[in-house]
This record gives sequence, C-alpha cells and structure tokens, in this order.
Amino acid sequence: MKKNVVILFSLILTMFLVACGPDRETNSDSSQDVESNSEETEKPEELMVWIPEDQSSAVEEITNGFTEETGIKVEVVPFAMDEQEEAMSLDGPSGNGPDLFYQPGIGNLSLKGLVQSMEIDQKILDTYSEGSVEALSYEGDVYGLPAVVESLALYYNKELVPEAPETMAELEAIAEKLTDVPNDEYGFLYPAADFYFSFPFMAGYGANIFSEENGVFDINDVGLASEEAIEGATMVQNWFDNGYIPTGITMDVTSGLFNQGKVGAIVNGPWALTEHKEALGDNLGTAPLPQLDNGEYPITFLGTKGWMLSAYSEYPEEATELAIYLTNEDSLNQYYEETGEMPAKSSILSSDEFQNDPLLTGFGTQLERAKPFPPVPALSAVWDPMADALTFITEGEDAEESLTNATETIKQDIELNYK
Repeated sequence: MKKNVVILFSLILTMFLVACGPDRETNSDSSQDVESNSEETEKPEELMVWIPEDQSSAVEEITNGFTEETGIKVEVVPFAMDEQEEAMSLDGPSGNGPDLFYQPGIGNLSLKGLVQSMEIDQKILDTYSEGSVEALSYEGDVYGLPAVVESLALYYNKELVPEAPETMAELEAIAEKLTDVPNDEYGFLYPAADFYFSFPFMAGYGANIFSEENGVFDINDVGLASEEAIEGATMVQNWFDNGYIPTGITMDVTSGLFNQGKVGAIVNGPWALTEHKEALGDNLGTAPLPQLDNGEYPITFLGTKGWMLSAYSEYPEEATELAIYLTNEDSLNQYYEETGEMPAKSSILSSDEFQNDPLLTGFGTQLERAKPFPPVPALSAVWDPMADALTFITEGEDAEESLTNATETIKQDIELNYK
C-alpha cells in the first residue's frame, strides 16, 4: 500500500518467532536449502527484479553482493508497486517481465496466475516474523518471501500535545482545542477516505471484512455494513461534522502540515518516521491508537511486503535463491539502514537497536493489536467500493446507506470474479 520506513519494539516480540538468522554460509540462510527435484539447468547470466524507485538504490547495493557470490548479475528496474500487477499480465507472457517483483501480499496474483510457488526449506521460513510468510502464501503454497512488516500508529508533536492521548475522548478534546481551520491548524488529522486508515476504527468495534473461522475466510460473508462497522464509520463521520478534519484530506497534506508543526497528532505508518523525525526532532513522539469508548482498541492491519516469484521466470531456482539472499539477516539490516523499513526477520526485531528506541514504542504496542490482511484474492474487491463509501461518509452522506451500497458492490464483484 504505501511508502515505507519501519521499526519494532520489544512488546511485539511475542508475536514473532525468535530465531537467530545466520549468515548465508550457514545452513539456515543458504541457497543450498532450497528444495528442488528438477534436473540441473544452465545458470542464468542475469535476473531481473522490480522494486519501487525510492528503494531501488538500496536493492542495487544488496544485489551486488549476490552477484559477487553467485556470478549472476541482477538488473534492478524501478517500478511502482500499484502498477506491477497489470504490467506483469502483459510483460510476463512476452518474456519481458521480472523474475522477482515486490508486492504487499498475495492479493490477485495467484488467482491471475502471475506467481509460482517457491520450494524453500522450513528452516528458512521459520526465521521470518510471525504471520509474514502466510501473508505471501495462498492455500498452503508460498509465493514470496517477506522483506518488511508494517502497521499504523499515532504520531504526535510534543510541543502541541505534551502527553499522548490514551483514549479517543482525549484525542477529540485535543482536536477541539487546537483546530483553527483558517490558519490550517488542526489537533488531529488522517486520510479518512482511505480504507487502510479508517477500517481499524471499525474493527475496534468488532467489524470484519470477511467472517473467519479457524483461519478460513468466508468471502461470501462480507461484514462491512454490520452494526459494528456502522458504529465505527459514524465516529469517523462525527470528526468531520465537528470540523476537526477537512473533507478531501490526503496523506500528503496531513504529513506536510504535521511536519510544519501545525497538527497535534496524525495517524501514519513507520515508513514516515524518518521524515517526521527530521522535521520535528525531539518534539516527535509515537503512541498506539487511543482506546475507543467501548473499551477496545482500533485494530490495524499487519502489512507484509516481500519478493514474489514470477510465474514467467525461466529460472525459478535461482530467483528463489535471490529472494532468500534479499531477505537474509545481513541484507535486511542493510535495507533497514538505507530505507528505514521494518525488517520481517525475528532475529533483527529482537535486537537491542529495536528494543531501545523510544520512537518504536507506539508501533510496538500497536502491532500487538494488528491483524494480517485476509490472505484471499477477493480482498481486491474491497478497496475501491470502500474508498467511495468513506468519501461519501466524510462528506455527510448516511453511513449505513453508504456502507450497504459498498458491500453490495463488493459482493457482486466477488460473485463475478472470485468464485
């Protein structure tokens, strides 16, 4: 979904499998652990990977080590994540696509036949953080290896908000006190029409996207027009009715005003930590999202981005070896240093560096309250209708009607394309 910079804290370490990821020379992070029953083929001279432009230089540096170790060159092509799926459908069959591409979950990729499964020793899979491998898997097959994990939290400006709000009522009081629309000053901002940012408030009241039992999701049972979803959406709508948040607010505007010192608190992900720290310095704080009036907390998404194996790769073994290299401990440490992205590796997340940084506390606590995206292709049917519904809701349209219409659209899309 979004740009990235990432981190973790000791409170979430119980979520993750604590396993020390060894060097590539050892047996648990080595390409020799890739299982394969196929006959040996000629080693490729070059592999291609697609990665968003702002992370391409970091990946180029890392893949230089892979080339030195294996003799296989790696062409790193800058490519926006939200454009990769459509491009794969065209470039893959023509032989112009990548061997690996970088995506935030399995989504439609398996259903459309754009990925192939990886054969990887369980010892390697066990080194990644809990839930991250599952996010890139479908029906028991692993299609990608996780590089980073992420979720949302509250950023606040200590000069305007000395103490992080613990309840939503406290946050609303901050909004009431600090909001001065003519001067572009606000107590609380976030891009409410974005489902990724607003669903946590619905989920905190008990809403779900699809019903789930024992890890199995029922895509026929969409819960986005339930009483719980309506309650959460109505709370969001009240922030607009009260003038706390302006209609049409975007993440770019939210971040820009926060960096200028004009906003008390915002909701954003760890990918924004570096820019906010540079702008606010010691005045920056992070905290989990405040408690709701029902005594529960907003439930954010636990996102995972990683390297997917293209269905059209002619060298799946070598491409899998590259994916293992890109996500081993040394590589992800280097990637973190270059990009700030939170590594999806248990051994890194348990390190002192991650445990002792006070700015990671908010994300650490919130990640304990986060849940992975439903790992089903039908999730792709949710985003656009819910963005429309939330736009209508923030503009004053009836919340129940907006969510009901969105749910009907989602069900129709699922019936046509996901069964």
